Formats: sequence, C-alpha cells, structure tokens
Amino acid sequence: MIVTDDAVGPVLGVSRTELAEAMGRRWFHRPGALPSGAAFTWGGLNRALQYGNLGPGQIRLIGGEVPVGDLFRVAVAGGARAFHRVVPEAAHRALATGATLVIDQLDLIDPWADRIARALSGIFTARVQANVYASLRRAPGFGAHQDTHDVFVVQGSGKKHWTVGAETEATDLTMCPGDVLYLPEGTRHDVATDAEGSLHITFAIPRPNLRELLSWALDGSRDARLLAPVDTGGTAARTAVLAGQADAIGDAEVHSFREERLHSGMAPSFLNLPYAGQGAAAVRDVPVLFARRSFAAVLPDGADQHARVLGFLSATEPMAVGELVSASGVDDALEVVCELAQWGLISLSER
Repeated sequence: MIVTDDAVGPVLGVSRTELAEAMGRRWFHRPGALPSGAAFTWGGLNRALQYGNLGPGQIRLIGGEVPVGDLFRVAVAGGARAFHRVVPEAAHRALATGATLVIDQLDLIDPWADRIARALSGIFTARVQANVYASLRRAPGFGAHQDTHDVFVVQGSGKKHWTVGAETEATDLTMCPGDVLYLPEGTRHDVATDAEGSLHITFAIPRPNLRELLSWALDGSRDARLLAPVDTGGTAARTAVLAGQADAIGDAEVHSFREERLHSGMAPSFLNLPYAGQGAAAVRDVPVLFARRSFAAVLPDGADQHARVLGFLSATEPMAVGELVSASGVDDALEVVCELAQWGLISLSER
C-alpha cells in the first residue's frame, strides 16, 4: 500500500503518521486542519443533488415534515431509461421544516470525498464510505451513541456541537469549517446542530474483526482435519485444531486478508480513458498530459521501477508527464507510466 505523508496531509489536514498513531486508541480534534474552502461546500452539495442521479436508496431525511419520497420525480430519457431528479421545492421545504438531509456514499459521486476516502483507505486498509449531513436549522441528532466503526469528520460549513467521551469524562467542542475530528470505534458521542445550520461529512471506517479474519482463514485452509465431521465426544481435539489454526495466522495472512477486503469493496481507482488503451507511442504524441496517483495503490512483486515513478506523484496535485519522465530517472519511464494507467493506479488527463 503506497500512501505517503506528503500526499495525505493536504487532503486530510493531518499527517498519516499522526492518524496512524491515534488509530483505534484515542480521539482527537484539529481546529482549522483544512482551509475552509478546501472542504465540501454547499456548492458541492448542490452539484451532487443536481447531477448525481440520486434516488431514495442514497438520500435520507431525518426529521422535518417532508416524506423522503416527495424529494424525487422520475424522468425518462430516450423513452426507456428512468432516472431520478431531486425536486428543489421539496428539498427546500424539508430543510426549512428542520430536516437533516443525508447523502450516503458521497465518495461515489464527488471527487473531493473520493480523495479523502481513498486517503483513509490507504491508512486503515478498509473500504471507507463518506456520508454528508446538511441542515439549515437547529436539528435533532441521534442522541448519545457509539458507532461500530471508526469515524473521521470534516466540517464543511456552519458549526456542529459535539460531546465526546463517557458522561463522567465528556469533552464539549464546536466544529467550525475546516475542522477535523477522529473518533475510534466505540467512542461515545452526541451531536447538535447550531441554529444557523451546518454541513459536515463523516467518513465511516470499518475495521475487520477477529470473527471475519478467522472465517476467511478457515475458508482457505488446507488442513484436512477441519473437514472431518464434528465428533461431539471429541470436543477437546476439535478445540485444539481450531486453536492451532488461529495460532498459525501470522502478519502476512492478516495483511492479505485486509488487502483483499479493501479491494473487493473499492470502486475502480481511475478509468483513464482513452490512455489506458494506448501504448507509450500514442501517449507520447499528446502535447501536455498530467498524471495523478491513486491513494489505494498496491503494486505487483518486482514492480520497483513503477514504485519509483509513483513516489514522484501526489494524489492531490497533478504533475506533467514530461516532467515526471525526466525526474524519475527510470528507464522507459513513459512505458511505466502507461502501465500504471492500465492498472488503474494513476490517472492521465489533459488538464
């Protein structure tokens, strides 16, 4: 997994090292970690609602006086394909009556949310999902609760008031635009919206549990003893077999398990059309071409030159391919760049 501090910091507002040290251990709040204009804004929300073809399965309303079904009208394109359009008047009325509008899986339709999700995916080796919460009035929250996954929060607009920790050791804090908050799984918290409204994005970070790991290991096991019928009279022997299987799971197996879970749930890194279907000769003829690296980047064995090229790329700032070829010092660097594009590990574009 190739995730470098210089690429993660500008996107998350905190370094990979800082987040990795806190992972699963302690919560933290970083005021102003991101420039307020660098976070997801109302403009981004409007674009998602207008062009995202979002349906009832991806938009929710919490509170208010408008049923979620009233948010949509179904249009038909070309006489056959149906798609959803959000009814502006219904959305305005829902928010005006105190509803919180929620878009699930924002990372699938918004580039900013996708970059954050991929940065967190690279650090936690997990499929990260972004949800956006928008309200224009003081809105009811979910009450004090604990999530079964880690949470990374970015405040986009307005303010959100959080109470974090157990009742006897609770900390009150206010999230302002550009603030970030990390909560490990099981951290008790309560949230309230400021009277002026709020827009914030949560990134849910599920971490595999021991039961999933053992199930995965046993499914792939070649231990013939595990295929024997369960003998109710020999429970001690069966227990010894299972205990031995668990003890045999090492770091390499855990790494493979997490990588497999990550990539089975990740959307494609980059489509790279048309460049992924072209060779270096065709790409060489493009006057100005830019490259950008994906956060979720796993290289095959022996791809040392590819790793060197990736090391020069940021997932946040594009780099001219000509400059990349010169700086990397790799033999046949353009061929390597094209192969990385074909593997979906970098994007190539003309702007």
